[in-house]
Amino acid sequence: MSGDLRAALRRPDTYEAVFGVAYLALGAAAWLGAAALPLVAAVMLLAEPLAAWPTLLVAALPLGAGIAAGFHAFAAARERGVPAPFGDAWHAVRRHGGRATAVWGLLCALLFVVVVDVLAIWATPWAAVIGPLLGVLVLLGVPTALLALAGLSRMPSRPLRALLLASAWLAVRRAPLSLLSLLVLAGWGMVLLAQPVVGVLGVGGFALYVLWSNSAAAWTSHPQPRA
Repeated sequence: MSGDLRAALRRPDTYEAVFGVAYLALGAAAWLGAAALPLVAAVMLLAEPLAAWPTLLVAALPLGAGIAAGFHAFAAARERGVPAPFGDAWHAVRRHGGRATAVWGLLCALLFVVVVDVLAIWATPWAAVIGPLLGVLVLLGVPTALLALAGLSRMPSRPLRALLLASAWLAVRRAPLSLLSLLVLAGWGMVLLAQPVVGVLGVGGFALYVLWSNSAAAWTSHPQPRA
C-alpha cells in the first residue's frame, strides 16, 4: 500500500465520501425497488411471464419515475454537497414523475414494436435485413431514454420533444458513454436474473449511479439552452 493511499484512508472526508455514495445508492435502490413492485408482482403472478410480455412492459412503466428519482437525488447531492436521497427523490417524483413515465413509456412502446417485428420476421428472409436495424433502434433507444431521464431535472422547462431529440443526438455523439451504459445494464440484468433482491437493493443503486454519471458527463458537453 502506497503512502498516498494510506494518507487518503486516514482522512475523515474519504470515509464521508464513501458513506455518502453508499447512502445515495441505498436511497436510489429503495425508490427503484418501489417502482419495480408492479413488474415484480406481474412476474410472480403470471403463469408464463415471457408469453405475456406486453403485460410486463405495461408493469414496467413506473420504472421511469423511479430511475428519474434516483438520477435527481444524485444530481442534487453533487450540487448541494449533502446527500438527501429520499427527500430529493420524492421531490423528483412529484415534479418530473409524469414526464419520466412518458419517456419510459416511449421506450416500452419501442420495445413492443421491436419484439412484434422480430416475431413477425423470424425465420424469414427479411430477418437478415430488418433484424440489424431493429437492434440499432434498441441500442439507440435505451441510452436516449436514460439521457432524457437525467435531463429532466437538469432542464425542467425544456419541452419533452426537444429533450428527447437532444438526448438521441447525445447518445450518438457520446457513443463510448452510451456503450458503457449498455454494458452496465447488461451486467446489472444478469445479476437481476440470478438474484432479483440483490440486483435491486444491493447493486441497483450503484448501477444507477454509474448510469447517471455517464448521462451527466454527456450532458456536460451539451450547451445549455437559453432561457
